[in-house]
Amino acid sequence: MKLYKNIFFALAIITLALSGCGSATSSKDSANGDSNLHQPAAEKKNQNKDSNSPNKDEDTNKEATDDGVVRILEQNIQYKVNGETKKETAFLKYNDTKDYSMYVLPEYKLTAEEPSKDVLYLTDNPEIFMRIELIPKDTNWDAITNTTKAQLQAVSNDIKTLQAPKDSMFKNSIVMEASKNGETVTAYLINNPDLPLKLTMYTKEDADHRDAFLQMAKTIMKEKKSK
Repeated sequence: MKLYKNIFFALAIITLALSGCGSATSSKDSANGDSNLHQPAAEKKNQNKDSNSPNKDEDTNKEATDDGVVRILEQNIQYKVNGETKKETAFLKYNDTKDYSMYVLPEYKLTAEEPSKDVLYLTDNPEIFMRIELIPKDTNWDAITNTTKAQLQAVSNDIKTLQAPKDSMFKNSIVMEASKNGETVTAYLINNPDLPLKLTMYTKEDADHRDAFLQMAKTIMKEKKSK
């Protein structure tokens, strides 16, 4: 009988020891495995904040474009010279006072002529050129039209009215042209609210660069003055 008591006593001790080990392991597993379920509220809030935060690079890019149109340094332009279609890379240029920028083809050069007037000319023949005039916004356009007609009459009394390009830049524009002895003068009066312009092209029968000048003129864009 004493032997049985000793055996039962030993088994009870072993059972208690095994039960204690199991409880410790279970507690440890709960502490490690369920840690995500018992995160402090502050940690969860911070994680949610990080996941919802916008990408800083995206913000930077947005700020760069929202402030105005960002122009690349070069652009391909398709144009015609003497009826031949060409396509070349034009490069971004600014006029001296940085009132505007435009893409200029390699064979041409933009230079200042006088205040508010610039000249874009063919480098191989400076007699082939386009004068770019900045017109004040409060200008009387009837007066400019009459003055332009008088200038064209110095070339020829036969002044033709041409159709303006469909581009938005030329929405309120008048185009006139006069020719004589193989020389042609073409005038564009562009009543654009953002950048009023007068373009005057001087070309020749054997050097017809009117389309090249026009395609470059289409890229003229007003520049935002720094404060």
